[in-house]
Amino acid sequence: MKELIQRLLKGEGELNLLLLEANEYAESYNDTELEQFINNELNGYNSEIPSYRKIKGEIICTIQTAYGIQNNTPIDLSTVSEKVGFDFNIIHIPDGIGFIQDNLKNITKDIVKRQLPQELVSSLNQIVNYNNPNITVLEAFHQFGKSTLQNILTVVREKLIQHLRRLQKSAKPTSLKNVQKESNTKVVRERIDVFVTYAWENDQHNDTVISFVDFLRKKGYNASMDRLKTQEETAIHFKKMMIEAFESNQKIITILSPTYKQKADSMKGGVGFEFSMILDEIETNQNKFIFAHFGKSERDEITPKGIAGREILNLKLEQNIEFVNLHSKLQSKNTIHFTDVSEQIEEIQQKEIKPFKL
Repeated sequence: MKELIQRLLKGEGELNLLLLEANEYAESYNDTELEQFINNELNGYNSEIPSYRKIKGEIICTIQTAYGIQNNTPIDLSTVSEKVGFDFNIIHIPDGIGFIQDNLKNITKDIVKRQLPQELVSSLNQIVNYNNPNITVLEAFHQFGKSTLQNILTVVREKLIQHLRRLQKSAKPTSLKNVQKESNTKVVRERIDVFVTYAWENDQHNDTVISFVDFLRKKGYNASMDRLKTQEETAIHFKKMMIEAFESNQKIITILSPTYKQKADSMKGGVGFEFSMILDEIETNQNKFIFAHFGKSERDEITPKGIAGREILNLKLEQNIEFVNLHSKLQSKNTIHFTDVSEQIEEIQQKEIKPFKL
């Protein structure tokens, strides 16, 4: 939970993915308030909409007059709003966070126009016709700043942080789904998400990678790879998949091979794209990346220049020691326990110098 809060504070990661991660803690702690908040933010609001999702803007219309059609004509409905007790300049944003995020990525201008439903356009037309019989409202839009949409994401992120901090101070979880606990000789611990990357080669190499991912899953790690993701989505976008994998997984295991080295050094294709992301992040997040190989080639034949000198696990040798180093790196735990530094230190007995005397 602490790591999730840190990512939220730093503004890292897609907010919809962070909400999904937080939902596991909400379920573990049986926190119905947080579960409802997350459900509404992910799937949208069907009933009462919170104030931060009510955006102030102005209504602009496409109108027809005796002189022709005029676009982007602002209409002042303040008087009508006061009479009916409803501010026509306020638009409600009930959509899920994922939908808002995707829209923001596609908006290139600072001003956003959102088309109003035809029922509301008809009502506006009646209001306008009452005082201006020669004007017909053809279309109406709610116009507001892009920053107001971005503010929704900011507020949701802040509220999620507040909820999680409250959970940290609360009682112990009621569910054992993601909480460390001893049961006989096994340990149920917080889930560790792992993504395995590699370069496509022959069937034998690709099948070995698949077997390795399945091995990790059998050992309790939530391991995935491109072949698993492509089964979940019929037309997956590979670059988007890699970006999301790097953001949402705690550990990235890269299987090195001569083909991987060649593509990484030349920065070609998907391998070049993912390796550039590794180089960008590895200095600031050094415990996230694990480099490994299947022990079929020499180190210099599989190591890209960008990670020369870094530790690389030989999984063939690891197999002989029950993958101790691999599990250690995945769980971020040391294999050797060093004693804590004592608060006391040995005192040095100094030899006294006798007075000079002949």
